[in-house]
Amino acid sequence: MLVHDERNRVKLPFPAKKELGQNFLLDKNLLQKIVDNCLIDNQTMIIEIGSGYGHLTEILAKTNCYQIISCEKDSRLFLWLQNRWKAKQSKVVFLYQDALKIDWKNFCQNYRNGNLNFLVVGNLPYGIANSLICNLLENAELFKSFIFLVQKEVAQRWTATPQKYKKEYSALSVYINLIAKAEIVLEVPKQCFFPSPLVDGSLVRLGIREEISLERKKLVNLLAFLKNCFRYRRKTLWNNLLIASFREEEIARTFQQLGYVKEIRPQELTTQEYLNLYKNLISH
Repeated sequence: MLVHDERNRVKLPFPAKKELGQNFLLDKNLLQKIVDNCLIDNQTMIIEIGSGYGHLTEILAKTNCYQIISCEKDSRLFLWLQNRWKAKQSKVVFLYQDALKIDWKNFCQNYRNGNLNFLVVGNLPYGIANSLICNLLENAELFKSFIFLVQKEVAQRWTATPQKYKKEYSALSVYINLIAKAEIVLEVPKQCFFPSPLVDGSLVRLGIREEISLERKKLVNLLAFLKNCFRYRRKTLWNNLLIASFREEEIARTFQQLGYVKEIRPQELTTQEYLNLYKNLISH
């Protein structure tokens, strides 16, 4: 079956699967801009999440990267790509793989060779974006950077601060920005995808911070703590902590020590202030 995209004048072998959140980006200029925003050299091992029809893969393969491991969950596309690329002498390896089920430590060990830097890139379906970034950041020490095309509201949540995209500022915003420097580097209108989604997309670049001031084994606990802090946005941070079973005397002592007023709300604290709060309440 051929699916015709009139705007891009191409024929796609298969219809997009709604349940997989498939919205393909076919515009070569935009795909090139994605690659241009990746920091790639001959020591870069690229892990691509979602091979699609290989349009981004082809441009990535023209860089001087060491190798590309491209993961695709859709069996139709995986087999189609295997057949299409089998005659090529290429540094691309396609895997039939669900990215959310990857054990990243073992995965990277299997492909590590010397002093390679791991870059993860992809056009992410809305349904997996937040879960995937959390999985990756739990293993932040394995990676150099991520660059993901996601829905605009997801990008804003990932990069939000008390001053910017304040309505989107959340536990995930704090968690991400403690571990990585996150920035929106490109806006992609929804009309550029096929089929077109309901909202525009944004390209987010996340560079792992060289010094994370928290042991990585505590990162899962940190995220749970932050979710409790933001559990009810209309309540004060003090009340959210009470609901999360912290003792009032502990909260009072910590707030006094850090100079926080009792009326402060979850969205008013900065990333560093949340780290200080966590260390004083839990990590001492």
